[in-house]
Formats: sequence, structure tokens, C-alpha cells
Amino acid sequence: MKRQPFRAGSFYEGAKDACRRSAGELTDSAHVPDDLPDAVFGGLVPHAGWVFSGRTAAMTLKALARRGRLGRVVIFGADHWDAADGAAVFDKGAWVTPLGEVAVDEELAGALLKAHPQLRADAPAHAREHSIEVQLPLMQVLNEDVRIVPILISPDPTAVRIGRQIGELLKDDFPDASVIGSTDLTHYGPQYRFTPGGWGAAGGDWAQKNDRRMLELIETMQADNIVEEATAHQSACGAGAVAATVAACSAMGATAGITLEYKTSADVMWKVYSQASDDAVGYAAVVFAGE
Repeated sequence: MKRQPFRAGSFYEGAKDACRRSAGELTDSAHVPDDLPDAVFGGLVPHAGWVFSGRTAAMTLKALARRGRLGRVVIFGADHWDAADGAAVFDKGAWVTPLGEVAVDEELAGALLKAHPQLRADAPAHAREHSIEVQLPLMQVLNEDVRIVPILISPDPTAVRIGRQIGELLKDDFPDASVIGSTDLTHYGPQYRFTPGGWGAAGGDWAQKNDRRMLELIETMQADNIVEEATAHQSACGAGAVAATVAACSAMGATAGITLEYKTSADVMWKVYSQASDDAVGYAAVVFAGE
């Protein structure tokens, strides 16, 4: 089965040459600190349109590529369409992008499905979900041979158990694999009908503090508290993916999340378009590392 692009031409360029050029510019400009630990197990990426969050996502992906951890990747997606029903695995075939195809790691997918009955093969669940798709061309320019196991994760308490079980299997049987989770953070403002902190600068400050609480849970690897925090304060649209990623990386040996960058769509609107905005979505690049 081949999963066709759903957001090419809107969230990112749909033509091959333009997509490759844009992805290359984003990855080239993504700054990765020189002092990251050698042991990196995975990370988190945002999933808005590339003009807003592409460079931030590229920071995480580039950090993994530099540590040799962008060859075999389990990637947890947000569940914007309520299609995951727990955990839906795209287990065979490939994902088509403007740059070609990204192969599904069928060996790894099969091992995960065999070991964990909570996972189920469900390729159609991924048809309209963009949170994994927008990462793939960035991954391709960093490693053209990357293989993936895409998994949609519901934002409920089972995400932690699923993530932990996957991490344990990867540690024992696929130690070269990494885990990536895809989420944006607080969606704030009138467009999102969420303004508990007011408007203008006050609202922006509230949203950033809301994101900071979530990032503190992520950085301190508190997987069990992530879905509850996101549900209570609307601070992550991919809370299940975040919780599963933190739990998986912890099982693999990660002891801390390192935030490489945090910004909002309002920051981009001002920097790129010189426009102020009462609406803002938070974006963060995070890697999970151990000693």
C-alpha cells in the first residue's frame, strides 16, 4: 500500500524541485547545539506549515541524523481526525512525498504488532493525518534511506503503556531505532476559541506559560502526567504522541528532554510578515538523551 500526500501544496511545497529546495534550506538553517549528549534516543517535532514550524522540526531531525538515529524511525502522530482508536500502525508499503517514497520498515512494524496486542494494523486511519506527513521530506533530505513505522496515538492514558512497551522492544531487539513524536502546543486566540488569559500581550504571556508547564513535564520525562495536563489546559494537540514518545525514550535509556527551540506562530507572523496576531500556536523542538 502507498499512502499518498494529503497536504503537499498547502503545508509544504508540492512540486519536487521546490519541495527539495525548501526542505534543504530548512535543514541547512536548523541550528543544532554542539554539546548535545552522544546518546540520543528520539525527539519531538511540531507539524504546522513549513513556513511556521519547518525549521523547528528540522532541528530535532538534524540532531538525530547527526547521531546516526535517523535510519529506522518509529514516528507517533497526533490524532486530529479521531481515527487512531488507541494506536493505528501503518505496517506495509510506503509513504509517497514530492521527493519520492519513504519505505515502511515492515520488519519492525511486524515485530511491534506481534509483541503488543494494543497495536493494530490500520493504514486507512492515516489517510488525512498530516502530523507525520509534513516531517517526511525533511527526513528524506537528511537521509534518503530513512525507513519509518508510522503510528497514530490517541490522547488517552493508554499512550504511556504503548510507548513504554515499544521502547522496551526497541531497546532489546532494534537498538538502532529512534522514536519521534509529532505535536504542536497551545492553540491560543479567537481563531481557536481559547482565550483564558485575555487578548494581546497578556494572552500571549498566558499561552507561553501554558506551554512552559508542558515542556517541563517533557524535559523531566513525566510521561504519566502529559495527557492529563494537555486535557486540562489544551496545551498539546498530540498529547498521546508526546506521552508515548517520552515513555518509549525513557525505556530506551533517555533521562531528560532537551528543548532545542521554542517559538509561536505569532513570532513567525511578526518576523516574516510584520503582522501582529492575537492567535498563536506553540512549537518546540525537543530531543531525548541519556548519559
